Amino acid sequence: MKKAATLIELIYVIVILSLLLVGGFRIINKLYVRDYIATQTSKMEYKTQQVLDQLALMLYYRVPLATIGYNQQTGDYKYIGYIQDGEDYPILEWIGFENDAMRDMNLSSFVDMNASDKTSYTLRVLDFHSSFIQNVVDNKFNTSDSLENLSAVIFSGTFDRGEEASLIDYNNSYGWHGGSHNYVYTISSIVQDGDDANITLNEKPDRIYEKFFLVDSAYAIARVEDLNASKWNCKELDINSLDKNDLLLFYNYRPWKSETFCGDGGEGNVTILSSNVSSFFVKKVNFHLEIKMEMLKQKGDISIMVSKQKVAF
Repeated sequence: MKKAATLIELIYVIVILSLLLVGGFRIINKLYVRDYIATQTSKMEYKTQQVLDQLALMLYYRVPLATIGYNQQTGDYKYIGYIQDGEDYPILEWIGFENDAMRDMNLSSFVDMNASDKTSYTLRVLDFHSSFIQNVVDNKFNTSDSLENLSAVIFSGTFDRGEEASLIDYNNSYGWHGGSHNYVYTISSIVQDGDDANITLNEKPDRIYEKFFLVDSAYAIARVEDLNASKWNCKELDINSLDKNDLLLFYNYRPWKSETFCGDGGEGNVTILSSNVSSFFVKKVNFHLEIKMEMLKQKGDISIMVSKQKVAF
């Protein structure tokens, strides 16, 4: 005869099985958490790199000296090369030039100095196909406005860097935030002449260089946390639906026309570049910009942070 298990023996078996189940559950949970962290970290690293690559490409087509840091809360701004460690200018702004038309010799951005008329502020511009450039700009900004109203001229100066930064009065240089635009020349008329064009300026340039930037928009990068909701004027997005860590790109506004970006109560458009951006920082080193971005994602007690840097030349 087999002896039946006693109640105490059954309780021991149940306790042991319970301990094994609890231990197994903890192991499975740890494996799940580890897999979740690895998957999300990989996704965030890819997303961060993607955003940084996109920004570096956009900043490559910037006017170097027209790049500033801006504090919307105080209204102050400063040339990016003058910002010191610890100073608070969380919004990056720059003026970009028309690069999409600079292919197949549709926009050379070079002036024939001998054929230009300095008394009437008329530049003889080589390889300037105004109808092609007009179509590019219209498609970029979804508009039918004239090229004269949408663009302006900034002379590149020596080595594409313009004048020395120390010689520039930034309050009256590029039209930033209510200032004058002494270094940006608006266009009165564009007259096509074969493959070249005669561009007449509204203002007399102090100096004319052989190379110039045909600028068509300013751009701003900002986290929602660094913006003032009371100044929001963007039609595409409702600021109340955004997260404080959303990184936004503002475009299609022109400081030389006294315009500011729509997140600053002004004009233009906005799009979300990325979510979960806990930190965004740009610093000028020599003649390039170092961009640092951190992404943070939280789920319950799990926090995942990714930090990457990129150089924009």
